[in-house]
Amino acid sequence: MKRNVVLVLDADADTARAVASAAATGNRDLRFVQTSKEFSHFCSEDFENVTAIVLDVDPGMHGMAILEALDACENTPPIIVVSALEEHRLGPVVQRHGAMACLGKPLSFTRLGRALDQAGECAALPRCDLWGHVTDCTCTCRRTSVLQQYAAAN
Repeated sequence: MKRNVVLVLDADADTARAVASAAATGNRDLRFVQTSKEFSHFCSEDFENVTAIVLDVDPGMHGMAILEALDACENTPPIIVVSALEEHRLGPVVQRHGAMACLGKPLSFTRLGRALDQAGECAALPRCDLWGHVTDCTCTCRRTSVLQQYAAAN
């Protein structure tokens, strides 16, 4: 049976409470990793159950490098980037590297919950192969502009 796992990558665990609160409303299991090494270990063990990744782009996590690596992989779940940087500046950058959403800190439980719901919907669709040759590919579902996120939040 496939579980509904949200993987949280956060070096300093400052987003843990917000993600736990937002994930609890959707009956999701949470897994937290704090280093890129822990992330690599998790990927080799339980990655097929992950329906969303919340990636805090802290310097200690090498978040942008992980985002770029995931973008190059096939069958990755939707990625939600969290950052203390200005959302309107970082959003287009992370979306070019495969993130479906970029949320600024402090986190809004409503926006995070909405992003997790959208990620769950995208994860339920068939995923792409390396060349994107699957019908109803999640690639089109994953891309939401920062302006669309702001419009949906207001």
